[in-house]
Amino acid sequence: MATIELVIDGQTFVVEVGDVSRSPVAVTVNGVAKSVAFRDVAAAAPAAAPAAQAAPVAQAAPAAQPAAAPEPAPAPAGSVAGEVIAAPMPGKILSVVVAVGDVISDGDTVCTLEAMKMEMPISATASGTVKAVHVRVGQNVAFDDPLVTVG
Repeated sequence: MATIELVIDGQTFVVEVGDVSRSPVAVTVNGVAKSVAFRDVAAAAPAAAPAAQAAPVAQAAPAAQPAAAPEPAPAPAGSVAGEVIAAPMPGKILSVVVAVGDVISDGDTVCTLEAMKMEMPISATASGTVKAVHVRVGQNVAFDDPLVTVG
């Protein structure tokens, strides 16, 4: 856990932040254990003026883990020709283990989907080069939504 000090409206809070790679996060605020759920609002909509005021608080949390490069926006479905690997059921993307340009084989894991409280690796249905990644970590998908295109 990383320990940070937040000052909100003049009040100081000592916060211990757990693993922020997924929600909910275990935190301790002034000695009291809490569970904090979050979602990535920057990916859902452009930042508005009120969100800009909250930015200093949001920037303190990444100190709990190494800096990571921002994820590229998913490619629009149908923008690339090739074999589409689709979601077998509705769920939430927990990880994406391929990138555009990667060479993969039939059966290789391309991403992990959480559905019904279970983690399911999604395997490639064709061999080739990854032409497009249509999802990002934390995104909810529906049945048959495109995940990755292989060509």
